[in-house]
Amino acid sequence: MARATISLVSVQKPTANTPVLQRRNKLTSSIDQQITKIGLFREGKRISREQFWVDANGGIFFQLRYGKQPLELEKGKSTLKAVGTGNAAWDDLVEQLEQIKTLAVAGGLDDALSSCANAVKANFRAKDKKAGKN
Repeated sequence: MARATISLVSVQKPTANTPVLQRRNKLTSSIDQQITKIGLFREGKRISREQFWVDANGGIFFQLRYGKQPLELEKGKSTLKAVGTGNAAWDDLVEQLEQIKTLAVAGGLDDALSSCANAVKANFRAKDKKAGKN
């Protein structure tokens, strides 16, 4: 009937994403967009809303964000620094971003993403209170 290398199971695909999966997907999608922008920037094309910058010494930095909130992977640290110079630094930054995506998909950033999501919710609640909404 079936070959020994085929692994069949009786499982249905979930119909709704959980908030955890939605946050993971949002982050990985954002990183993919930024990797595309890095490629365009390296080709000399104009871009906007990039999360990376080059400082006066030629260092390349990238601030991780979930929405507009900095995504802290360690207390007070949300910025990646590329290692190397020139093209090697850009390649290193993209590699670091790919690693962050892998961590996110595996669930390694769930606590940090949850903290960011809660901070965003708190900001909306504070704005609603100021506006007199309940």
